[in-house]
Amino acid sequence: MGMFTHTAFDTELGPVALAATDEGIVRCNLPGSDPDALVEEVIARTGLSPVEGGEMVDDAADQVIAFLEGGLRQFDLELDWRLVGGFHRQVLQATATIPYGETASYGEVAALAGKPGAARAAGTALSVNPIALIVPCHRIIKADGSTGGYGGGAAGTALKQRLLDLETPNLLSG
Repeated sequence: MGMFTHTAFDTELGPVALAATDEGIVRCNLPGSDPDALVEEVIARTGLSPVEGGEMVDDAADQVIAFLEGGLRQFDLELDWRLVGGFHRQVLQATATIPYGETASYGEVAALAGKPGAARAAGTALSVNPIALIVPCHRIIKADGSTGGYGGGAAGTALKQRLLDLETPNLLSG
């Protein structure tokens, strides 16, 4: 049986957990989520055995912390897309191309993923993003410019706005 590595760490926004296979980062939860649940999910969905720590997750943790502190604009990590397929994967891969400090609408991401007019389906794909923060689904907003949902409920929407606000002043400061 194969293995995956994982780590959990505290940030100003709450605890974050990461998991990686030999192929890349397979899972990153939103700040404030349960790190143990992430490990259990990866076990259940991949059949791999968990090992705490490792170079890839440690590097990813350093990058996530730097991002949340405003010191990193572009992640430099290999990603393992095995937890998503089809249109969901296409949406997430398109989302990964949205630059720091910029936003796109759900419809624009659907078009980038090859399905113009599939804004709702794109929203569904983004709602189950297994590599949150690193695949910046917080940059995807409604066509009217409002933030839209994120991570469930009012707390998720507040987190999305906080992440968008984090990127904006850093663009202005160069």
